[in-house]
Amino acid sequence: MPTQDWMRAALKEKGHKLKDVAAALNVPPPRITDILTGKRGVQSDEVERLADMIGISPRSLLRSLEDGKLTIVPGDEGAPRVPVVGQLTGDGTLTPLPEDFPFTTVAPPPDAETSEGLSCYIMGDTSMGSLVAQGSLVITADPKVHYAPIVPGALFVLKLSDGRQVLRQYVKTAGGQDMLRAASDADEPSESFPFSILPDALSPKAHKGLGVGDIVGGVMWVHTRLIKPH
Repeated sequence: MPTQDWMRAALKEKGHKLKDVAAALNVPPPRITDILTGKRGVQSDEVERLADMIGISPRSLLRSLEDGKLTIVPGDEGAPRVPVVGQLTGDGTLTPLPEDFPFTTVAPPPDAETSEGLSCYIMGDTSMGSLVAQGSLVITADPKVHYAPIVPGALFVLKLSDGRQVLRQYVKTAGGQDMLRAASDADEPSESFPFSILPDALSPKAHKGLGVGDIVGGVMWVHTRLIKPH
């Protein structure tokens, strides 16, 4: 994680002391120092307030944090935001956000050319282990709008025949079988599914699993949060 010396300079230029930033983000002052030195990332529920204090858009803040220097995303001002759909769980249950949840939309990720076709979920349990920690923001891209490479290791939200939505990782087993699985270190074991990477029209009728046509969204961005969902 790069150091964020640019942020220190930007905050100073705006007249903000580190203790003021800590108060605005409701965190201890040492946490702000950790952000500046690259020891800690900015949490998703801190992005809006920090971007406002610096005077840039949330997406430009995310890009700057990645680059380790101030980077303004062209044409970002006024860009449509991404709705938070709900909380995903390993069994496919998509639960609504609590009424007191602190936000219902998020800034689009810095590498998205458009907000069209993007959705944001909260990971509601530990079924994806360290791949997607509980409480993480998961921004997905509709493959009909955005390029979503179907390669081993990629994460997808898929819609099951009964309407449930599951988050799984595409893996290829030692025997060469294509599978969709939860994380190997998951605390909550979840169902795995055979997966066909062929277009639906070419998939064998005997195939009893999920296919490319069942993909609701390819995971474009995972942002780990310190605050867990209700």
